[in-house]
Amino acid sequence: MSGSETSRRMRVVVLAEDRLTAQGVEAHVAGDERVQVLGPGDEESPDVLLLITAELAENTFAALQRYCRKDPDESPRLILVANKPTAEQLMRVIGLGLVAFMTREKTTLSDISEMLCAVARGAGSLPQSMTGSLLEQIRSRSQDGQAADRSDDSSSFTDRELAVLRQLAAGFSTTEIAAALHYSERTVKYIIHEMIVRHGLRNRVHAVAHALRQGFL
Repeated sequence: MSGSETSRRMRVVVLAEDRLTAQGVEAHVAGDERVQVLGPGDEESPDVLLLITAELAENTFAALQRYCRKDPDESPRLILVANKPTAEQLMRVIGLGLVAFMTREKTTLSDISEMLCAVARGAGSLPQSMTGSLLEQIRSRSQDGQAADRSDDSSSFTDRELAVLRQLAAGFSTTEIAAALHYSERTVKYIIHEMIVRHGLRNRVHAVAHALRQGFL
């Protein structure tokens, strides 16, 4: 992470099933002078929650819920390192601020550092396979319910927003989206920000999930 990517140290809380794993990851990410590792009981609000778990259990969701704020902008971004969650679990963690998912068995400490850098730049990562699972979960819902959702003008997206959403769903960064759509990065960030605010969403991944749920993607 370079100085241009973040104006201050990123405050990170590491949550893991066992303290040994948490301490190992904390020691690694703390080696970057731009990262400030907070303890789970620290009074400061984290910028990022790094959750490392084999399976998502109810107590895990309860732990994440404690960090959520009414204003999505004040809630930490969530990086999840776990075995593949179900579509239902994925929907729940997206609502709790998920911006990136990494498969536990394939993730290294270096991968975690790289993902923290990406999140610091405002990027996110939801694998295509998981996007497909999410879409299947949404398709299983009532068609009547979908029709009712889409009849609400507040649920609609502009063509420009949909173009950006398709790029986000494919896992592209702001820079890559700007190049693909021939927009400036500032314009892409503005489109995403306005879309998130209008729909009351938490982040980019939540925006993709919302568009999928409404049947726009």
